[in-house]
Amino acid sequence: MRGSATPVTQAARRALWEASGVVVDDLASQVLVLNVPASGSPLGGWLTESAALGMPFRITLHQLTSMPVTLGIAELRVCENPAVLRAAAAELGPRCAPLACTEGIPSAACHQLLGQAAMLRWRGDFDWTGLRVVTAAIARYGAAPWRMGADDYLAALAVGESEALKGPPAESAWDSRLAAEMRTSGRAVMEERLIPLLLGDLDGATAVATAAATAARPARPQPMFDGAALGEGSWDVWSR
Repeated sequence: MRGSATPVTQAARRALWEASGVVVDDLASQVLVLNVPASGSPLGGWLTESAALGMPFRITLHQLTSMPVTLGIAELRVCENPAVLRAAAAELGPRCAPLACTEGIPSAACHQLLGQAAMLRWRGDFDWTGLRVVTAAIARYGAAPWRMGADDYLAALAVGESEALKGPPAESAWDSRLAAEMRTSGRAVMEERLIPLLLGDLDGATAVATAAATAARPARPQPMFDGAALGEGSWDVWSR
């Protein structure tokens, strides 16, 4: 992938080959998921059983190709760091919204699974590679960025524990302010710094309560607008 660092380990080289569409090992190509029920094969049954328990499940490309599944969900959240999925399993368990983890650049197994989802909400690290991966997800799947706006970045940056940005800069077409703020600060914020915020989005109980409260409110007229009327940075409002 253009802009990526030159791989120095076998695992990193294999990941780069996969990102280019070359599958070296269909057992090594994997995707980590939580609460993603499915049907259509024994693999679908295993995924459904693990979802009922709120247990993470690792799927290989070999399993996906030999035992095709049909996802039983309308929307799938996608994160980059397994620390996010691990925290979601520990804190939320079965009530966590369906979640997949790319563990860096998405593998062939990851693409095989995510290509079935009707709606993807995608996020990554606030670094240049993270912006490129989200840009690719939007182009490939029509994914919606999840907590990947300039305001999200600035709030995370204010908490601290950032590090220097590395590599060539990237753009953020969904929110041009984000890339601009990152260039100005020169700092990267890893995804795990946002875990408390992300768990709030993933909490199914919270989502149900919010939906019920919204449904109970009296309806009010909605303003008319078109896409051009939305100001710079407005994606923050619509990407939750």
